Amino acid sequence: MFSSPQTEETKRLLSAEDLARELGVGRTTAYSLLWTRAIPSMKVGRLRKVRWEDLEAYIAARMERGDGEA
Repeated sequence: MFSSPQTEETKRLLSAEDLARELGVGRTTAYSLLWTRAIPSMKVGRLRKVRWEDLEAYIAARMERGDGEA
């Protein structure tokens, strides 16, 4: 089986499911955040991936505005 070593940068990428788990929302909501570009993402093959930094920036911006919803 082929195994590629993960770099420190790729270890910090989240899948949509990871994103949903981190935000405490459903998978549909997580994908909606990606589709509307509320959280930047990149396509890796057929999958959408999110950088930790982008998730943290999204959360920080929501906290600054006082938004309570994801």
